[in-house]
Amino acid sequence: MLTISLWGGKMIWEILFPLFIIMYWACEGVTEGYTFASAKRKKENKLIHPNNGSNGIMDYHAWRIFENLGIWGTVFSAFLMVTSLKSFILLGVGSWLIGTFCYEANLNHVYYDKIWKPVDYKWHIFGYDIPWFGGKKSLILVGLGAVIILLGIFWR
Repeated sequence: MLTISLWGGKMIWEILFPLFIIMYWACEGVTEGYTFASAKRKKENKLIHPNNGSNGIMDYHAWRIFENLGIWGTVFSAFLMVTSLKSFILLGVGSWLIGTFCYEANLNHVYYDKIWKPVDYKWHIFGYDIPWFGGKKSLILVGLGAVIILLGIFWR
């Protein structure tokens, strides 16, 4: 059953939950890109700047504060959500997919001065190499994530 209703104001937490997850991932991408960036990229990128710098939107510690707000907002909104396990999982997975895109795009911008990795590559995690796609194909994550989030909100 597909329903569009505010459910007595409860829907706001089902919207904020994914937004806080995405906020965390986006900010984490900026700070991690900065951690590994060259001295030149640290000074030239447009997202993060050294303390008292002017080239970026915010300094490193401000981005870290927003990372933490994303974590705490996720926990708080999850606590206040009144939803089924199915919706909770759909919201989490959809947000994770979009957040992964935001993380990679922000990290790549800060580190490489490019949003897209030009080639397919492998994620190295837990001793495994996981094939992954580069370039604009990564927008698949945003589209698929958005569909899954909408299912999590409206599919009852």
